[in-house]
Amino acid sequence: TDNYDGISDETRADEVTVMVGSQANGGAFGFNPPAIRVDTGTTVVWEWTGEGSTHNVVAENGAYESDLTDEAGFTFEHQFDEAGTSRYYCQPHETMGMKGAVVVE
Repeated sequence: TDNYDGISDETRADEVTVMVGSQANGGAFGFNPPAIRVDTGTTVVWEWTGEGSTHNVVAENGAYESDLTDEAGFTFEHQFDEAGTSRYYCQPHETMGMKGAVVVE
């Protein structure tokens, strides 16, 4: 993804919001921030901007998957209870680089 500039340290937060449909990859085809670091037990909330057509959030390992929507303000959440790295993408825009990661410590 072209808006990646490092991992955003969100440790010590109980809940972290990632925007879906942020400016990246030639339009509103990014997650912001695209990569975050959190503690185990943190809930990540993805919130749709309503920009860039329909988006979803799909874990590469199949652990979670949101609805496909273009509704501004729509949210999807997942609690990360195990350490490791969870990579995810937007199914319609994966080839454009709409990808993200959650590093759980």
